[in-house]
Amino acid sequence: MSAWGKIFTAIRGGVNEAAEAAADSQSMRILDQEIRDAEQSLRQARSDLAGIMASNKSLMRRIEENRTKEAKDTESARAAINAGRTDLAQGLAQRIANIRGELQRDEGELNQLMPRQQQMLRAIQDTEARITQMKREVDNVKANEALLKAQSSLAHSQSGINTRLGNAVDSLERIKKRQEMTAGRIEAGAELAALENGSDLDRQLREAGIGGSSQSADDILAQLMSPTSPDPLALPSSKKHD
Repeated sequence: MSAWGKIFTAIRGGVNEAAEAAADSQSMRILDQEIRDAEQSLRQARSDLAGIMASNKSLMRRIEENRTKEAKDTESARAAINAGRTDLAQGLAQRIANIRGELQRDEGELNQLMPRQQQMLRAIQDTEARITQMKREVDNVKANEALLKAQSSLAHSQSGINTRLGNAVDSLERIKKRQEMTAGRIEAGAELAALENGSDLDRQLREAGIGGSSQSADDILAQLMSPTSPDPLALPSSKKHD
């Protein structure tokens, strides 16, 4: 692959990564909005369920009251019949018939609403569980994303620190080498100067014990006290000419 082709591929890969990152970010926003919409629908469903439950309780209360009335009117009608008051028994019978008609309507409506109430209750419970699970997963994804960003930033910082430390170590090594070379030049210059003025040769002779003429005070005193020793301070006599 040519250099331009590699550059184009790298640019296209970077664009795809940026597009995917933007899409992921947008997806999280959409998911958050969908969760909020679901929670709003859940609140509405709860409100509807509360209305159905209230209607059912009202129906059950009315059914119970009508059953009580029916039982009472039935007892009164029998008493009226026993008392020979068929007119009263007839009126009570009509009222019992009306009560039974209301009971039939209310019980039929209640039989329709109770399954709906149970169905809505199960749907609400399932939706609550799904929303809770989804929110937990979203929180985990967000936490993982934040952790990955922190780790990436730390790794980048650590890489920069390691690079800077590596550069510092290289600089330190160069400084040490330069100092060693400078010290070597100084020592070499001193050795050359010693060779030029001969001091280095005298030093080497003294170290070898050759050509040393220096005497200590004790050596000179011993020579003076010796009767046969020549005067070390006397100048050598000049040779007489014939």
